[in-house]
Amino acid sequence: MSLTLHAPCSRVDLGEVYGELPPLNWAVACQQLTMGPSYVVRDASARALACGGFIPLGDAWENWFHAAPAAGPHMRAVVRLARLTFADLPHSDPRPVETIVRTPAGARLARLLGFRHAITVDGLELWRREPWAVS
Repeated sequence: MSLTLHAPCSRVDLGEVYGELPPLNWAVACQQLTMGPSYVVRDASARALACGGFIPLGDAWENWFHAAPAAGPHMRAVVRLARLTFADLPHSDPRPVETIVRTPAGARLARLLGFRHAITVDGLELWRREPWAVS
């Protein structure tokens, strides 16, 4: 099955990937779309399997990413496509990319995307990917 990368991610894509969410979580997910570049990975039937994006912060980019359960069998391809999005960040921007990890599966995905664990605070792990990191 071939997967494709599209930008930007839409609210419909978010709904397909996240499924049913409490209203506050949905509002946060939709707000992320307005704060920086985003993308969606679709299968051959145009179904959204994963979405993610970047929010420029003062001294770093924040990366958000979510995969639908249907993405499981395709995670190698999803990760390959998601890695391409790092190359799309401004090349002259020296800021690292950071992400918050809450689960062991999130840690595995962060590692596959080239992030390294930086610090744990209150049970949340901050992972960082330097701008020159090749994964």
